[in-house]
Amino acid sequence: FCELRQLQTLAIINSEWNARLPECFSELISLKHLDLSFNGIFENVFMFKNLTSLEYLDLSYNKFSGDISVFNNLTSLKYLDLFSNNFFGNIYVFKNIRSLEFLDLSSNKLSGDISHFRSLTSLLELRLWNNSIEIPSSLAPLFNLSKLQIIYADNNMIYNAETEMHSLDTPTFQLRSISLSCCGDGGSFPQSLNHQHDLEHVDLSNINFKGDQFPNWLLENNKKLEKLNLVNSSLSGHFLLPSTSRRGLSRVDVSSNSLDGNIPNEIGAKLPSLEHLNMSNNFFTGGIPISIGDMISLQLLDMSNNKLSGGIPRHLPMGLFTFDVSNNQLFGDIPTSMENLSLMKTLDLRNNTLFGGIPRWMGKMSNLQELVMANNHFEGPIPMELCNLSSSLQFLDLSANNISGSLPSCFIFSSLTHVYLSRNKLKGPITSFLNSSYLVTLDLSNNHLTGNIPNWIGTLSALVYLLLDNNHFEGGIPVQLCKLNRLRLIDVSNNNLSGTIPPCLMNTISNDSSHAYYSDDDYSGYISFSADVPIEFTMKSISYFYKGRVLTYLSGIDLSCNKLTGEIPLQFQNFRYIIVLNFSHNSLIGPIPPAISDLSRIESLDLSHNHLSGNIPSQLLGLHFFSYVGNPFLCGEPLPKNCSTDGSSSSMPRNATNEGFIDMKVFYASFVGSYIVMPLCIAIVLYINPYWRQAWFYHVEASAMSCYYFVVDHILPKRFR
Repeated sequence: FCELRQLQTLAIINSEWNARLPECFSELISLKHLDLSFNGIFENVFMFKNLTSLEYLDLSYNKFSGDISVFNNLTSLKYLDLFSNNFFGNIYVFKNIRSLEFLDLSSNKLSGDISHFRSLTSLLELRLWNNSIEIPSSLAPLFNLSKLQIIYADNNMIYNAETEMHSLDTPTFQLRSISLSCCGDGGSFPQSLNHQHDLEHVDLSNINFKGDQFPNWLLENNKKLEKLNLVNSSLSGHFLLPSTSRRGLSRVDVSSNSLDGNIPNEIGAKLPSLEHLNMSNNFFTGGIPISIGDMISLQLLDMSNNKLSGGIPRHLPMGLFTFDVSNNQLFGDIPTSMENLSLMKTLDLRNNTLFGGIPRWMGKMSNLQELVMANNHFEGPIPMELCNLSSSLQFLDLSANNISGSLPSCFIFSSLTHVYLSRNKLKGPITSFLNSSYLVTLDLSNNHLTGNIPNWIGTLSALVYLLLDNNHFEGGIPVQLCKLNRLRLIDVSNNNLSGTIPPCLMNTISNDSSHAYYSDDDYSGYISFSADVPIEFTMKSISYFYKGRVLTYLSGIDLSCNKLTGEIPLQFQNFRYIIVLNFSHNSLIGPIPPAISDLSRIESLDLSHNHLSGNIPSQLLGLHFFSYVGNPFLCGEPLPKNCSTDGSSSSMPRNATNEGFIDMKVFYASFVGSYIVMPLCIAIVLYINPYWRQAWFYHVEASAMSCYYFVVDHILPKRFR
């Protein structure tokens, strides 16, 4: 480098240099074109300040740092790309580089107001995303940049500048792309866009536009529009279509607003080329337009979380990957025409009033990854044909329906990660899910399942949530559960389980919440529900539904309402981060292990209604929720019973056995006492109330006479009469 001082063009791209530049680099003063992108170079930027001949400079995807003021001298620059570095400073330093045509400052630590760019009249493309730059939603400071075509400024500080005065009232530019998504209060929807006619991409998501009406003029004015994203923009009113067809429009996302009214029936004719249509989380009413079926290119259709009614259209686009109409008021059965949607990956029908059986033809959807039909009125058995999805299905939620019958034995899925079959009428033993080594959630709670908890459940090495509560399981808790070192929740309450608690179970609950991952929706057409489904779990004697990130922080064991015996295991060394522990309503004996006091994060401890004895560890008394009622042989504070010197309850009988704890002396004393107290009470009442006393003696006399005549007439021999 030091010998090439007349060099004018230098490009070192994606070389994984990951080093510093030589000191003599600043002497290459003849350089006009310099590209060092994708190298991971860590260097202070000061060495570029002398390269005043530069017209093209690309430092993107490196680790450069320093104040951007060093670029102030590079007044010949036409192209400057600083994307993804660690630069800082105020953007006013660029106001004198008036020859700039392309400027990318994205993903740095820059600040300042965009008004400093009003002098960059040659600018064609401006990229500013992921900084702290102040940008008015109207873009008024840039109205004089007549050549400007593209502006990307997501994740900055968008503000309302309606009261500011500017030299121009309307923009001189005609934009092709604008993206200002997130964050801030944008005031009214920018009317400056009403003067744009060449827009292809528009993204104004996650900005508060004060409940303005949906800007249907964006669709009307821009015939070249390809993508429109207005997610969570506080828009209201009706969704209106352009007067003529927009065949170039491939994506419309107006989700998470306050749009209402019916979805226009002619949407399929006016927007025939859509690939992605997301209208979820609004207040749309009426039915799903039949013309949706005419959108032959449609891959994602999301109309969830509205107030839509009617049935599922009989004709849907053949190329659908994702069909989500959850959380509406749809009714009817699943149309057989959906049998032909062989490319379907995600089908979400939850929280409607759909009915009928689960169609057998769903087994033909060979690409189906997520099947969600929870909280409807589906009935009948789970069809065996679903076993044909063994290699594709990853997520299954049929909970809160009227599904009956037994679990198909062929339910063995190599890719399955989440199963929710709770609140149905399933019966019989667990014969499914063997060798489902990727299974994270298994929720079979609130059914009529019987038999033993299978030993092979210990082979589900990825299992995090195991919920088998409110069934009719019997037998013991399988020791194989101890092999599952990722478990966060175990709930086998309200069954008929017997035997002792496996000591190793206390070391099973994982301290690592990273396995209980949370995934947000994305725009790829694949929607992940990994933590979106609520899981019911009892905490502090109240059943709650947990989901999302809250669920990932929850850990606990619930063995309550069974027939477990023996003592509480003493091993708690890897158990200190547990939040919920419930052993109530069993027949456990022995003392409360002192090691329980080491559970520093426990919020709910329920040992009530057992046969525990001895003193209560003092460290447990400070817990927000600790229940020990129904254990008559516990002693010590806060109970009124004192403990004997050996730590046992002084009132516990010496001959007490595991089969019973009745104190016979107390029983006899109470029996005799009751017969003494009862006559005394009768005598006191008769003494106080003369009417009752007269009636009492009358009935006693009548009863005595009746007994006398009965004996005389029926028992005594005639010679004694």
